[in-house]
Amino acid sequence: MRISGLASGMDIDSMVKELMTAQRVPLDTLTQKKTQLEWKKEEYTTIYEAVRDFRNTVFNYRLESTLSPRNVESSNETVVAASASGDAADVSHTLVVSALAKGAANVSQSAVADYKSTIGEQFGLSGTVTIFINGQSVSVDSSQSMYEFTEAVNKSGAGVKASYDATVNRFFLYSAATGSEAKIDFTGTAAGGQAFLKDQLHLATDSETGNLTMINQGQDAAFSLDGIDLSQESNNFSIAGVNYQLRGEGSSTVSISSDIDQAVENIQSLVEAYNKVLEQVNAKLNEKRDRDYLPLTDEQKKDMEDSDIEAWQEKARSGLLQRDPILQNLVTKMRNSVASFVGGVTGDYRSASSIGITTGDYSEGGKLYLNETKLRTALEKDPEILNKLFGTDGENEANSGIAQRLYDNLAEAMTKLDDEAGVLAAATDTESAIAKKLDDYENRIETLTDRLATMEERYYSQFDAMEAAINQLNQQATWLMQQFGTSQSE
Repeated sequence: MRISGLASGMDIDSMVKELMTAQRVPLDTLTQKKTQLEWKKEEYTTIYEAVRDFRNTVFNYRLESTLSPRNVESSNETVVAASASGDAADVSHTLVVSALAKGAANVSQSAVADYKSTIGEQFGLSGTVTIFINGQSVSVDSSQSMYEFTEAVNKSGAGVKASYDATVNRFFLYSAATGSEAKIDFTGTAAGGQAFLKDQLHLATDSETGNLTMINQGQDAAFSLDGIDLSQESNNFSIAGVNYQLRGEGSSTVSISSDIDQAVENIQSLVEAYNKVLEQVNAKLNEKRDRDYLPLTDEQKKDMEDSDIEAWQEKARSGLLQRDPILQNLVTKMRNSVASFVGGVTGDYRSASSIGITTGDYSEGGKLYLNETKLRTALEKDPEILNKLFGTDGENEANSGIAQRLYDNLAEAMTKLDDEAGVLAAATDTESAIAKKLDDYENRIETLTDRLATMEERYYSQFDAMEAAINQLNQQATWLMQQFGTSQSE
């Protein structure tokens, strides 16, 4: 129990607080440095996410479908619809479809028994029987509804699609696949299951053998392409970079040509994405650092309005990544990725600048600009130029395309950011450089906090001792005065 200045008349709590204020300066400094590191980790994380998103965008610019988009026209959309990948040749294809691919089917040949709530009530079935469809077993329970049975068939993995329509009171079964290999096979189904399928569901049977059969046999699509007879098990297929979707019998001409408008639009989108992340990184590199603004302590916040705290903290957070070496290296690598010649490419177009992608004034920090006219001219002369300059996967950086260089250099920057700030581990980070520094600060703060608590306790003990001594002196003085007064009266 502390004696709070009753004997001395002093405000002991205030005096101890003032003494401790000076002693707490090193603790406040450590706490502020720790807060700055935590903010820096957050700043790195924001940059990492921006770089990661841009790298995901760059990935598409290593693909022919992005760099060499194609226009595709079908002269008869009722016969075929088509699209093309970047490696499709700019030619016209003649297609004649003689048959579409079909799957196998078996449906109720007549209405099943009157609809009731369960299979047991509907068909008089009791207990459970098992049927096999394409080698997969399906249990038929008398307590199921027809819809529950249908769902069980669809989930069996038999490669079929079942449905039940109560309006016409029939069961429909189709193979999921098309083509000559498509099938609906009930082999393995015992007598009880056979009876359910034949007598209750009225599925089709062979007129001679009485065995369950398929109404429609699977059938391949049959067609000729540029005079060559071909077949496919599906109506959707790709040949020589062209994706065909057959719709009906007949003939059509499918014309492929380079889509220069789309190619220009794609490159413009890349330039914009590049400039966006570059601007974000440069903003952090050039952000002003005001060292007069440090993170506020809890004690300082007590006397401030929320708006003032927010404004102060914004200034205190600024400039934490100013001239950061990881970000500086990233910007340099990004600029070199775009500016350097692509080794192995010959002719008039060997660099981004040769096709109209250039940087602005030095003060703009490497911002890119696109001259669309120059790019269109290059694409008209060489429709594959974007593939050569962006998509080439070379044996080294000098011989790699721009997109490949960017992709690799962005990955390198992401690794460095993670090593520095542990952005992937987030709250569980213990291995990054910042995490280790934060752990060191935490230990030092804990040690200093304990030391200050001991020091504060010692101050109070000293003042308590002083108060006790003063109180004892006061008591002695009072006793002496009383003695003196007694002797005078005698």
